[in-house]
Amino acid sequence: MIYMITPFVSPNHSVLQSIIDVEASIDGVILRLDANDDEIDEFINALKQSIDVSKIIVHNAPHLLDKHQLKRIHFKERIDDALLFKRQHPEISVGMSAHSIQSVRRINGILDYCIFGHVFPTTSKQGLPPQRESVIQEVLNYDIPVIAIGGIDENTIHDLNIKFSGLSGIRLFQHKAVLEHVIKEWLLRNSTSL
Repeated sequence: MIYMITPFVSPNHSVLQSIIDVEASIDGVILRLDANDDEIDEFINALKQSIDVSKIIVHNAPHLLDKHQLKRIHFKERIDDALLFKRQHPEISVGMSAHSIQSVRRINGILDYCIFGHVFPTTSKQGLPPQRESVIQEVLNYDIPVIAIGGIDENTIHDLNIKFSGLSGIRLFQHKAVLEHVIKEWLLRNSTSL
């Protein structure tokens, strides 16, 4: 699973074009945008005309999911909200960001996936050390698909644990050539581990 996360900015043509440019390489795009509902509505409508609608994942906004008749939502690390939503809407794909073993344990077997990290040092989390290898190993032993995030690039992809179900990021998706290299390496590493 390869998930793009939009930068936390106002929706604009540049963000839309960046999604369109990488659509063929991704399984989903999490719309984490800094805007009011009207602006996000407009952006989703434009996106629905430009990419496969099944790849659109709303962020923390069940009302937008319903309004646009979408089938995928991603929650911040708000476990109770995510679990309640999944119980009420088992037909919807529900994921959540997780940053601890305890969070992953609570959503294991209930949610459809989690994004876990950060797995490598990253400028977006300066001063915060990445998850310890022992924590990553424990998280990867749960049944829920765990998608890596944080510091994944052409230099670190070789060290990403192949037990992850996939990878995600923000900056990674802003450079198509780097993204293509990372995905190629990821797929190669996974095919040779079988």
